[in-house]
Amino acid sequence: MRPGAIVSRRLAVLLSTGAWVGLRPGASRADGPRVDATSHMYDSYAPTYDALDGGLAASRLGFDELRRVACARAHGAVLEVGAGTGLNLPLYDWSRVRSLVALDASSGMLDVARARADGLGLAGKVTFARGDVAALPFDDGTFDVVLDTFSLCVFADPIAAMAEMRRVLAPSGTIIAVEHQRADGLLGAYQDLTEPLVTPRSKGCVWNQDVRAIARRAGCREVEARDSLAGTVVSLVLQR
Repeated sequence: MRPGAIVSRRLAVLLSTGAWVGLRPGASRADGPRVDATSHMYDSYAPTYDALDGGLAASRLGFDELRRVACARAHGAVLEVGAGTGLNLPLYDWSRVRSLVALDASSGMLDVARARADGLGLAGKVTFARGDVAALPFDDGTFDVVLDTFSLCVFADPIAAMAEMRRVLAPSGTIIAVEHQRADGLLGAYQDLTEPLVTPRSKGCVWNQDVRAIARRAGCREVEARDSLAGTVVSLVLQR
């Protein structure tokens, strides 16, 4: 089958099922009521969220493997933003991770993550924190790694969120991100055309952001970049 046909079939599956979005809940830079509304919305998603983000369609599209590769690179003191229900918890190399803070805007999602941590025998190894990614409650230079998997797309101000991730990095630290992005060419034009329809159906995920430009504007330096899924997903390693 031609590559173009494969991409078309994958996009058809994604758009018909809603499973193309590796969604993560996240706080926004908006005022308190907006953050609370986002939190309550994802609280309601928590019981069934894994069926979407960790379901069969996501796995077949390669999202699980992208997250596994990203998590395997984490080391030292780690902050995971938009941690959601803790799907990444079993993917870390715990021989390299000294400490992990899992931050999310939704207390309901974090409740599921805590239960997952207990089931994995990670009680006491993970600190769970409810907070706004655009106003992180941590000192400058706190973390060796900030991990972000499929959450930037739902932040109201992704540049502010990325700037905060940069701020809390140690001088030699890295941001490891796997994100939805705008592809080149006709596929990117299609994303632009459909974004007003797709975003409401995907729980707020904007799938056509220029993630590299966001990182630059937030003061980050691109160290590595790799595109996946016909260029609609990018894996990035960033530094201050």
